[in-house]
Amino acid sequence: MRRDGSARDQEEDIPYFPTYEEIASELLEGLEVAGLLVQDVGHELEPSTGERTFQCVVRLPSSDPPHRYLGTMHFHWDALLTYVGTYGPGSECDLYHDDDEPCSHGGAQPHPGVELVAEYDLGDGGYELRELGEVQAWIDTVETLLARALPAQDGRVVHLGLAIRDGNIWVDRFVAEQAWYLDLSESPDLTLICRAVEATLKVTPSLADRLPL
Repeated sequence: MRRDGSARDQEEDIPYFPTYEEIASELLEGLEVAGLLVQDVGHELEPSTGERTFQCVVRLPSSDPPHRYLGTMHFHWDALLTYVGTYGPGSECDLYHDDDEPCSHGGAQPHPGVELVAEYDLGDGGYELRELGEVQAWIDTVETLLARALPAQDGRVVHLGLAIRDGNIWVDRFVAEQAWYLDLSESPDLTLICRAVEATLKVTPSLADRLPL
């Protein structure tokens, strides 16, 4: 799923530097190639800074009605990435000094990179926690299933949200998370990541009879 790149990328001595739109398009294409149903695609822009955030929901396509387990994917694109992606490598000098002034930042090129995160909602909450030992058992169950889908992946996290109501502890949120750092110094191939998301969504239904949520 690699593209040949634009004419700008192919010019000699001009490093590759993607735009937000290119990365978002690559991700959506990869998810579709992996056979996932993509919904609720969102692009959030902070006008004052140029920071941008991408988000979408992914499901297995065979669910009818849609399965309770879904994934939410998102990444954040900071203001410097927006600026250089729009005006091209080298344009960041305009942020530091005038054209007739010596380069004050040593000619350092910004290194493009983003963290791509996939979150999986594992329960609806509303469960009263009776023993703290239950929490560790749930986490062990989820981590075992994630390891089955992606045995060699780092960056797995399990989030558990608790709330106290009338002196009792309730589980409000139970989420598993996977994260990948994307080095965007060259055109990324997101195929393996999208397949990993598909593999995780395929194993999460087996949680239905193991978690009380």
